[in-house]
Amino acid sequence: MKQVAALAVFAILMTGCAFTPHKAKVSIDQPKIAPSTTAQGTTIRLKVVDERDDQDLGRRGAGIAVAKVRAEGLMPQFTQAVEEGFRKKGFELINDTAAADAELLVVLRALKFEESAGFFTVGAEADATILAEAKRGDEDYRNQYRSSDEDRQFAISFGGGIDEQLSLVLNDVLAQLFNDKRLDDFLTGN
Repeated sequence: MKQVAALAVFAILMTGCAFTPHKAKVSIDQPKIAPSTTAQGTTIRLKVVDERDDQDLGRRGAGIAVAKVRAEGLMPQFTQAVEEGFRKKGFELINDTAAADAELLVVLRALKFEESAGFFTVGAEADATILAEAKRGDEDYRNQYRSSDEDRQFAISFGGGIDEQLSLVLNDVLAQLFNDKRLDDFLTGN
């Protein structure tokens, strides 16, 4: 009887978080960006847009009664990181499209977290996608940056693990964006 009670308590503790909503604390770490000598003096009109399907980042737990994962204030933080990254490269951000050397649209297409139940483990997967569309004169440049992280564990994810996975994939796609030499060359006209 004690074993059954202990097993029941263990099961409740291991799945309790699956029914509790989580407010994710996504941490955006600005990657080390070296100023570009070719970017100095180049003006760009930068626009950052949220095109995610859903403001919810996903679900914690597997099954019908799973809890939502959300991130309050994500877009202002993301926008600031993108703007700061291009400024650090040496680009001058302006609001006047007509006066800009180039236009750049950075779109957050996806930031998701999902869990799937296996026989003995739970799979936790985070995905992020950013789209960059640039225009300079009559020419266009487009590139998509993706990152994914999957982890198998014995229990559902606790808040810190969710935050860590989401931060990891978002920082990875930002690093891909900031290290895209072809995008830099396009924006500067090289």
